Amino acid sequence: MGFAANNTAGPAAIEVGEWRALRASGELIGADGVQRLELKVMDLLFALAARPQAVLSRDELFAQLWPGLVVGEDTLARTVSKLRKALGDDSREPRYIETLSKRGYRLIAPVRALEAAVPGSAEAVVVEAPSTQTPEPSSSPTPALRARTRLRPFALACAAGVAALALVGWLTLSLPQPAGAQSRAIAERAGDFYMRFSRADNEAAIDLYERLIATDPDYAPAYAGLANALVQRVLRWPHPPGQGAEYTKLGDALASGNLETATARETLRRARQMAEQAVRLAPGDAASHKALGFVRSAQADLDGALAAYRQALALDPDAWAPLINIGDVLEISGRDEAALPYFEAAYAAMTRVYDQQKSQLLPWYAETGVLVADRHLALGHTREAEQWYRRVLEFAPMHPLATTRLARLLRESGRADAARRLCADLQRRVGRDAGCASPAG
Repeated sequence: MGFAANNTAGPAAIEVGEWRALRASGELIGADGVQRLELKVMDLLFALAARPQAVLSRDELFAQLWPGLVVGEDTLARTVSKLRKALGDDSREPRYIETLSKRGYRLIAPVRALEAAVPGSAEAVVVEAPSTQTPEPSSSPTPALRARTRLRPFALACAAGVAALALVGWLTLSLPQPAGAQSRAIAERAGDFYMRFSRADNEAAIDLYERLIATDPDYAPAYAGLANALVQRVLRWPHPPGQGAEYTKLGDALASGNLETATARETLRRARQMAEQAVRLAPGDAASHKALGFVRSAQADLDGALAAYRQALALDPDAWAPLINIGDVLEISGRDEAALPYFEAAYAAMTRVYDQQKSQLLPWYAETGVLVADRHLALGHTREAEQWYRRVLEFAPMHPLATTRLARLLRESGRADAARRLCADLQRRVGRDAGCASPAG
């Protein structure tokens, strides 16, 4: 059987093989319990279930899951992989999702729509829609039927409580919300994930930005954020999980050649589209221009990157990220001395906005100070380097790298006793010296 795949016309719940899926809550219910699927993963399940046994091409799935967006092949492949994992399926011996090379995917498990569901948990009461299929004879209940039989008494006992909670939730959601408040909240959550700089968190940020674009297609920060996260995907993690090196510096990633692969170029092309759309929607927003600069730098368009970053600074002189980015680009171009004032300006901008951006700045503030100190030291400015290391230690007294670098500088300038005291204090209070006591540290 088939049904409409979109959210408004399709069923609220379906049964697929041994599983029940509740669309509104994102719950996938089986004999062993409940899983909560990501939005796009659940959308994929309903899209395939709308046409069981039919082959859906990749283009059809792109149009249904990401309408109006340019999405790479890897995004769909990851979504299919997540759905297979949730269903306990094996691509080599599929029971649910079959891959047909160069054609697409199809759902091969039996499907039936369930007429209604009380959202919220595995104790949902499900009313089955009439089915046109003739069930196969069976001498024992199916796993799905056993699950429904076990869950029904508890569900009926809790029905009044669920109804009361639903009423409270409806009243809460019905209260007027400030315009754009929900979009800002989602963008802030995505930004928090992005700033953790781990592979999993970056993918979470991408998913959240894509959801936000789907629901609020005129919200520029979502496009800028998605552009940044897509660049990070190919810059930091160009290889499959557990394989290859992770890059934290743009120059290293460019030199590696990983940004020139077909997958990276396609991802960066999409990131460029997202950033350009952000600029079109919000030409006066510094973050949109910063995102465009980041994409251009990853595409090795360094002059274009500098132009975009400088436009961001013209719009917001306290935008510290473009200042760091300009310094990076200048260093990649071999202009180390020209880069240093931008790193110093970035630290000054961070200081000015620290109280307003603590959560974003905390991972960067001390590290930027160490970076400035290191650059001074590399240029032979030992007095300035010492001042910057001490400035970092005023903010983060036990910072291992600043302590180690300052101790080395003190030893090299003949102040070995001061270096030993510094390292001994780090060892006593933190329990490690991070190489501080070593003359080469």
